[in-house]
Amino acid sequence: MREFSVSPRGRNANAGDEVQTRESPAKCGRVDSACTSTRIDIPTGMGNKLSSAVADKFSNKKTEDKRGEKRKRRDSDREDGEGRETPPPSSSKGLAPHSDIHTPKRKKLLSTTKYIYQTLFLDGENSDIKIYALGQEWKLHKVYLSQSPFFACMFNGSWREALQTEIDLDIPDPAIDIKSLRTAFGSLYRDYVFIKPIDVVGVFAAANLLQLEGLIQQCLTMMSNSIRLVNSNFNLNTVCSYYDASLRYDIDSVKMECYNWLLTNLLIVPDVELLKQISIPLMKNLVSASELFVMQVEMDIYSLLKKWMFLQMKKSWTGSDKDLLEDVETYYKTATSECVFLESSEGRQFIPAFQGLRWQHIVTDLTSLKVLEKDKIIKIDRLNPLFQHVWRRMLNVEHGADHGPSEVPESVEFSKTSLRCGRILKTEGEYCWRWVGYQYGIDVLLTYVNKLITMKRNTLSQASPGSVSMKPNRNIVYRLRIMNRDKKGKITLLRTTGMKLEVLKKDEEVLLMTLDSQVSFPLYLSMDLMLLSPETSMPPLLTIPDLLSTINTDVSDLKTESSTQTDMPEMNDTASQTDPLFSLVTNVSGGEADISYQLGTDSRSQNQSFKITSVADPPQSERSSKSDLELIHRSADLSMTLQQGTEDKT
Repeated sequence: MREFSVSPRGRNANAGDEVQTRESPAKCGRVDSACTSTRIDIPTGMGNKLSSAVADKFSNKKTEDKRGEKRKRRDSDREDGEGRETPPPSSSKGLAPHSDIHTPKRKKLLSTTKYIYQTLFLDGENSDIKIYALGQEWKLHKVYLSQSPFFACMFNGSWREALQTEIDLDIPDPAIDIKSLRTAFGSLYRDYVFIKPIDVVGVFAAANLLQLEGLIQQCLTMMSNSIRLVNSNFNLNTVCSYYDASLRYDIDSVKMECYNWLLTNLLIVPDVELLKQISIPLMKNLVSASELFVMQVEMDIYSLLKKWMFLQMKKSWTGSDKDLLEDVETYYKTATSECVFLESSEGRQFIPAFQGLRWQHIVTDLTSLKVLEKDKIIKIDRLNPLFQHVWRRMLNVEHGADHGPSEVPESVEFSKTSLRCGRILKTEGEYCWRWVGYQYGIDVLLTYVNKLITMKRNTLSQASPGSVSMKPNRNIVYRLRIMNRDKKGKITLLRTTGMKLEVLKKDEEVLLMTLDSQVSFPLYLSMDLMLLSPETSMPPLLTIPDLLSTINTDVSDLKTESSTQTDMPEMNDTASQTDPLFSLVTNVSGGEADISYQLGTDSRSQNQSFKITSVADPPQSERSSKSDLELIHRSADLSMTLQQGTEDKT
């Protein structure tokens, strides 16, 4: 039976008066003021009747209260922590509040991989083999080590290590340290390992030793991804180490990515630490490469080489760019008091890098020529053959014998003779510029406006800093490349026109490239220009500083070529350190060098004399003589004739 109460006003109660209902304790079976019903049964014996509106209002109010209570309960559950269910609030008598009831938390278990790595690898439990390497003891397990083909062959083959429980592992690769070896061993106990970019070379070396193909691929992927981030510090500090590793382990993909990165960023990001790490052979290849992204002109490559040589000799140097310029100038002035730097014992090793410069585009600029005289890095007399070549080219243009290339040349000719130049466009705007230097009567103007890059042969429309040719037509072969990078340093745009031939009339302007409307800045432009025909463009080969340095750097080649003709005894490494099996004495004068060498010890010696002449075409009588020896000097592309002397013949 349900009880109900009404307002004391009895029959005069309005529909909006508050009505309270509750269930009988006997009916409910418990004392709970919240135990209510949404349905109201009114006894017929009483004259008071409640309107349906009051009943509906009462019913809706209670339903909303319950829904609100549920929402609060869910919110409190979320706040109570990570999806754990909490008992609803209760006001029942005799029951403890839910805040006093503590549900025991289940202990979080390690995943299988983490448990194996921690228990078996780090703690070394139940180890059945010990590996000793690099002064470290490793408690490992054969079943896990057998994932490596290196250890699988060791344990399953007829090797003595198959029965041993302790193995001394020889590590012949100096790139492997304890940290990298620990990472390689640990990779056998887990699915994935985290490798820092600066440690990836050592980890790759360890993985290569243990033949862990999965870890090798992870290292290669990390190298490739980190190379693409130009502005990152670890890239500047590791790109050269990646390149050296690619040469050591024959990784062609990483080698090309590092090499292309250096070609693109060497003159854009001339970082001090980066220059310290570039080796002499690598710098030689970069300077002579046709794909080098040049900023400004050829003289700027020369300036970069000056800084690079200084940092190669002063590895511990630190300071700002301004301090570097001052210290470089001071060093070469004090270090070259007796002779030019490249002819000194300290500077001769850097000659190959300077051989890659296109000197014909440096000596045609008066300011650059004055810098060469002041630096005393190379003797100006060594450039005399180049001066004659440039003068002849100027006469050909002046007398109308050379109108420029008639067709697109071979890539090799283009890479050796074209003028390299570049420019940075920092923001969107209008730009018009020319590059300094003598251009053989062609004033080339470049313009950027409204996403268009154009080239103009200026004759009469604008003032020119030098003389211009008034010939009706001049031929030009060019190649334009542009590049853009995002904030992280990743290259987002790299386009090229390829080699193209243009026949330009006076004051004619041609369109080179149209950019997308969404292109971002800064833009890096690099351009190669060929203004003369290939027949007159090829510069003479320079001997820097002289033939003597070239001979000394290739003594082994001289010995090998000569031994096949005169049955010279072979020179091994041990004997060369103890016995004078091969001694060389040179007397250089002009373009000739007299060489005498001694083979064998004092008790058994042979003396030979040669005369070397750096001529392109020796006389026919010399070439036909049977006693003559010819040596083709591959590194400098010089054909040298060795004439056997008449004093001591074998």
